[in-house]
Amino acid sequence: MRHKLITFHQAAVILSDAAAFAAALCLAFLLRFDFLVPPAEWHHFFQSVWLVAGLQTAAFAFFGAYRGLWRYASFSDLSTLLKSLAVGQVFILAAVLFVHHGGFPRSVLFIQPVLALVAVGLIRFSIRASRDWRVQSSDTDDLPQLLIFGAGDHGEHIVRDMQRRRRKSHDIVGFVDDDRAKWHQRIHGLPILGGRQALPRLIAKHQIDEIVVAVEYSRGQIIKELMELCKTPGARRIQFRTIPTIEETLRGGSARHQGIRKLELADLLPRKSVHTDLGPVKGLLQGKSVLVTGAGGTIGAELARQILRFKPAKLLLLEKANTALFYIDRELASVRTDAICLPIAGDVGDPDLLENLFRTHKPHLVFHAAAHKHVPLMETNPQEAVKNNSLNTHLLAETAVRHGAERFLYISTDKAVRPTSVMGASKRLGEMVLRALSGSAQTKFIAVRFGNVLGSSGSAINIFKEQIANGGPITVTHPDMTRYFMTQQEAIQLILQATALGAGGETFVLNMGDPVKVIEVARNLILLSGLDPEKDIKIVFTGLRPGEKMFEELFRDGDVRMDTGHPDIFAARSEEADLAVVRDDLARLRELCALGDSAPLLAKLWELVPSYRHQEGESAALAKP
Repeated sequence: MRHKLITFHQAAVILSDAAAFAAALCLAFLLRFDFLVPPAEWHHFFQSVWLVAGLQTAAFAFFGAYRGLWRYASFSDLSTLLKSLAVGQVFILAAVLFVHHGGFPRSVLFIQPVLALVAVGLIRFSIRASRDWRVQSSDTDDLPQLLIFGAGDHGEHIVRDMQRRRRKSHDIVGFVDDDRAKWHQRIHGLPILGGRQALPRLIAKHQIDEIVVAVEYSRGQIIKELMELCKTPGARRIQFRTIPTIEETLRGGSARHQGIRKLELADLLPRKSVHTDLGPVKGLLQGKSVLVTGAGGTIGAELARQILRFKPAKLLLLEKANTALFYIDRELASVRTDAICLPIAGDVGDPDLLENLFRTHKPHLVFHAAAHKHVPLMETNPQEAVKNNSLNTHLLAETAVRHGAERFLYISTDKAVRPTSVMGASKRLGEMVLRALSGSAQTKFIAVRFGNVLGSSGSAINIFKEQIANGGPITVTHPDMTRYFMTQQEAIQLILQATALGAGGETFVLNMGDPVKVIEVARNLILLSGLDPEKDIKIVFTGLRPGEKMFEELFRDGDVRMDTGHPDIFAARSEEADLAVVRDDLARLRELCALGDSAPLLAKLWELVPSYRHQEGESAALAKP
């Protein structure tokens, strides 16, 4: 039998409770007899006091009342006390009446537990109050002054979390909330000081250093409005923080234990929460062999991380950039899992490597994230765009078909819709290849389109951050340019959801929310750096680069839109050339990629992707033949 020694503090609480039970019984006798207890009743008291204290202490121990940390007491702990007293009192009543055979004042047995509850409650309150007093009495002169916007559950949780810490990190001044019904009330002793219009006055009066936005709804718009309110001339520079989203809390990560974190760009975007039902995804991935190509890139790496959560039997990481592969393999190796994670250094365009890989590991699911994605770079290297984004996709797909893969997920882009760039046209051709193959293969081919992913390698966001760190200026191509944005985690969750939904042949389009002006993204990044746009960091316009579009789209005119039953995922079907024609044309494309002249290759691309219309006059080499 396993025994656990009690600590000194537990022993002290047990002895205190036993004394409280005895004192409660004594006071119950005094109250029953108006403080004039007859000698015979004192005899009853001395005979029963040890029984009452012993049985009630035993009931408390049985129900775990001594296993809790009372500095973190909650309603569940109060429930434990009530249950322990009730059960203990049943045994006390039976035992006392058995020992005394009548003559014992029964009303005492109903007064005593009420007094006992008050006594043990005071003991526990004193434990928590003494700790809180020690924290409150610590030196707070140099602590940052904090305001919390949002006097709801999230705000209350922040205060409760901070008050429980052994060392205070902030001096909380109070709450601000737009709900007038909450004004002048208190939460954990802290006042609700008014609405957002009071912020400038409160910042000046209390020398506020930080504001935590403790809301999840319409967060981006609220944060920007609060920032504007706090930008009065001569005002202190305020550091804004916020709370992790539900997805972040489930995923874990740095600073999650603190309950608050620094603002990120995603917090300022006008986006609603993305809802995912990952139950079907678990059934799809659990116990399967899964291949991720481009596993060292932003999307591929995040795919690998989230796939690993669903307990595949084997996770194959195919990546040609050795350093990127080394780091994602090293990261996943630190995750406790039964899955076999196998890094495979190589090119997705190597037919021998693919054949050996599929023959040896027999992947059930293929997530094809390997691609060339940089638009201006691919304009000057069209052969590489076509080889990697189109021809290698065809090679990988046919290999998956030969080896009986169940599903093949192709990650496309919004730039494939009416493409104006070689990159977009090559990705559109990749969609067409899979659409053609899906008509004659057992493998279910699925494509997913989405826009810019925040923080992806080489993205405009990262370039803006570098320019801010260097003191500016930030270079934006055009003041009216818009793009769709979403976080890595949102993109991957919806990719996995779409994979589970797909019946084969669909092109899924993720709900990216409303398009955002790139200049607004630049301004938000400047604000997040604690600087003022145009004042501290200049923004200059450089003009559209070759292949760039002013506005991105998610559907083509010829796409037939279908409801998937998921509010954030749509499906599009389009009629394309049959498989034989695509194979012949792809063979011709491969020949043209081997030539030094890009003009014939681009002419063929124009032929295969009729919607491809490069912007006139931006590159003579890319003009329509």
